[in-house]
Amino acid sequence: MSEKESLRREEGMKEGKLGRILDRDFFLYLLDLEVKRARRYQEFFSVLVMNLSSISNQDNGYGQQDCYEILSNLLAEELRDSDILGCLGEQKLVAILPYADASACHIARQRFEGSLKYCEFEKAGYRVKIDQVCFPGDGTDINELVKRVTNPFP
Repeated sequence: MSEKESLRREEGMKEGKLGRILDRDFFLYLLDLEVKRARRYQEFFSVLVMNLSSISNQDNGYGQQDCYEILSNLLAEELRDSDILGCLGEQKLVAILPYADASACHIARQRFEGSLKYCEFEKAGYRVKIDQVCFPGDGTDINELVKRVTNPFP
């Protein structure tokens, strides 16, 4: 890795209680690199998209940031070391799953949904919706994939 790439990587990381979560720009940069790698080597990869949305205005001690931290910590525990965790806004966490086809992504999604059962997001007034996007099935270039990630299926 060049010095420029190393510096860019450090700038794209968010440190703190959440660990290392990539910011939007750096995540999209790595997503573009993953598309190019997957095309070159004719490989699959998938993206898990987690949307945190408010379902009520009740104030029960949990805030959006608290739920976001719980969600990101849970994701960090469930993902493989090779997976790439990033955020695309205050309410959207995404993870690139290299070498994961649609069925492998579905298994990861089910595992994560199983872990979510033990979190009380709905009691806190929030809902987590999980979508998945797979390359090349759901998009063959960075623009198609970003469109699917930012505007998931109905």
